[in-house]
Parts: sequence; C-alpha cells; structure tokens
Amino acid sequence: MNAVTKAAADLLTALGTVPDVVAYGDPGESVRPPATVLGPPALTWESLSASPTSARWLVYIVVPAEERALDRLWELVPLVAAAIDQLPDAVVIRADPGAFLSGAELPCYELTIEVALNG
Repeated sequence: MNAVTKAAADLLTALGTVPDVVAYGDPGESVRPPATVLGPPALTWESLSASPTSARWLVYIVVPAEERALDRLWELVPLVAAAIDQLPDAVVIRADPGAFLSGAELPCYELTIEVALNG
C-alpha cells in the first residue's frame, strides 16, 4: 500500500468514528446525509523525492437541505475535526461553507486537511 492510499484509508477510518454520520470514500457515490465525503487529494513533492511528501484533502461534511441545516453543520464540524485530529500526521487547517452536489445541492462544510506522508 502506498503512502497516499494508506493516508486515505486512515482518514476514512477516522471519519467513520463520528457518531450517526456515514463516511464515504468517493465523491461519486450517492450520498445520504448526514455524511462525510473524502475527496481526492492535492499532492506535493519536496526536493528530489520520488513519492509525494504531503497531501491536502477536502473532506465534505454534508447535511440534508432542511430546517436546522446550519445548526447541524455547526454541531458536526468540531466532531469531524476532533476525529481527524486523532491521526498523528493529519491536521484540519480550514473549514469553508459550500454546497455538495449529490442529486441536489446539499449544505456542507469543506474541511481542508493537511497530511504528512511517510514513505
């Protein structure tokens, strides 16, 4: 398993620990909120490294488009961030509001996650 695949698996496992939220590992899946969705990472190579040394993922926190959507998002952001913070090489660096398209536009937050890749 390469470092990117392992980091993605670790992130998905961490996302799966958030209570009452389904974790999806592919943004192409049909999402049923409340959910988290792991998008593809941006990869960075340092110096002459043959493999990426860091990755930046977007994790979408998605809720139904209904009354209390914002309240629900604000409840979930710290829970998802805490789950990711349990990983030794991952850190949440930003949360931006947005809309996730899964049949319809759904309210979401996009969490930017920085992960150090260790060979």
